[in-house]
Amino acid sequence: MQKKNLIMIAVAILFTAGLVLYMQQPRMTFTDDEIHLSLYQEVDVYEYIEKTSHMNINEIEVEHDIDNKKLGSYLVLYKYQKKTFKLMVYIDDTSPPQFEIRNSKLLLNKTLDPTSLVYNIVDDSETHVYFKEDYLFNETKTYKVVVVVEDAYGNTTEKNSYVLVEEKDEEAPSLTGLDPITILAGDEIDLKKGVVALDDHDPNPKLSIDDSNLNITKEGEYEVMYTAEDESGNKTAAIRYVEVLSQYANRVSVKDGVKTCYLTFDDGPSAITPEVLDILDKYNIKATFFVTGTQDKYYDWIGEAYKRGHVIGLHTFSHDYEAIYSSLRSYVADLNKIKELVYQQTGEYTKVMRFPGGSSNLVSKKYNDGIMSRLSKKVIDLGYQYYDWTCINGDGENIKTVSGLVNKAVEEVQLAQKNGQEDIMFLMHDSASCANTVKALPTILDYLLDQGYVFDVISDYSPTFHHSIQN
Repeated sequence: MQKKNLIMIAVAILFTAGLVLYMQQPRMTFTDDEIHLSLYQEVDVYEYIEKTSHMNINEIEVEHDIDNKKLGSYLVLYKYQKKTFKLMVYIDDTSPPQFEIRNSKLLLNKTLDPTSLVYNIVDDSETHVYFKEDYLFNETKTYKVVVVVEDAYGNTTEKNSYVLVEEKDEEAPSLTGLDPITILAGDEIDLKKGVVALDDHDPNPKLSIDDSNLNITKEGEYEVMYTAEDESGNKTAAIRYVEVLSQYANRVSVKDGVKTCYLTFDDGPSAITPEVLDILDKYNIKATFFVTGTQDKYYDWIGEAYKRGHVIGLHTFSHDYEAIYSSLRSYVADLNKIKELVYQQTGEYTKVMRFPGGSSNLVSKKYNDGIMSRLSKKVIDLGYQYYDWTCINGDGENIKTVSGLVNKAVEEVQLAQKNGQEDIMFLMHDSASCANTVKALPTILDYLLDQGYVFDVISDYSPTFHHSIQN
């Protein structure tokens, strides 16, 4: 009996010791079995710890790869001494989709794809579109339908659309975007660019282009025939005029009743480039940046401007007049250098360029008599096209004050209008010495918008605005 009691006492002591040892083990509990966060919600891994015991929280090591800008599941490891605690964190989409709705027409007893009624869908995950209920379009009347857009996380948004059901389609498609084109011989031409065929019933009317009479390598005026046909056989035909000029000629602007401003910035990238880009974003305006390689710490802004939809042009690497205008060889070597830099930043080779000082500059005469006459043809022979300008804000002419820059811009635009120029190419500078250009830019943009200008970037179709060469 005594021996049995001793055994029981020993077992009790061992149990108690084990219990004490267990109770002294590090322990951690979390606020929930798993954590769900919204996109972009702040991540604080320590905030998810509800309670700890026998632990110094300052000695806990946490490992995770949570990216609150990306949907998904993430494992968080909390390590303390030899113990590891695990917690799953989920970045979820909790916002309903945003979208815009359009009305439509439909032929009697036809079906309608609900995706044709929505556009500009914005959501953080994949979405699908459906009708809230089934609709039979078997009467000639206007139906009110409810369109639902649902994302991958079950968030939904509903909007009403109105569908006019007609017995038959007798209306031909419309054609827009057939403004005359002026190109230089050898230019690439995209005859479909900007051309839109719309029909009240057929979402994809057939567009045919007959360019059999067009020769883009030979100077002349040509007619291109466009035909749009819908699924009911209704047709629309229209002629577009294409003018092909000598490759060395000035591609002039076409007077189409639209005042277009080609906004350009020279000499960047620089310390003010981010501010210029942000202002352009605010106005939803795209510009053309003629860049140099003089400031390597800002090179990334070339790529950033390109990503935001702006066009990148070449303005030589060094911008050193004496070096670049000493010979054709020197200029081309420098031009190739900036071409490669732009390619590194954008992944594309550009053929858009601007001469430092413009093609009319006389500074070049100091280093090489007649070089601009030769260079203006040489760069075109190499596949480039150069662009000058018609208006300035004066930031390259020692105008330093904000009011002075604004006044000069207004004066230049008014002069262009007085001279009957419908389109303008506006030159400003993107350099640290032009900080007041940033301050003046919104006022100048407001003025141009008030004057009825629309903005465009340089392309194969834009006017070149060549100056008269003086050297």
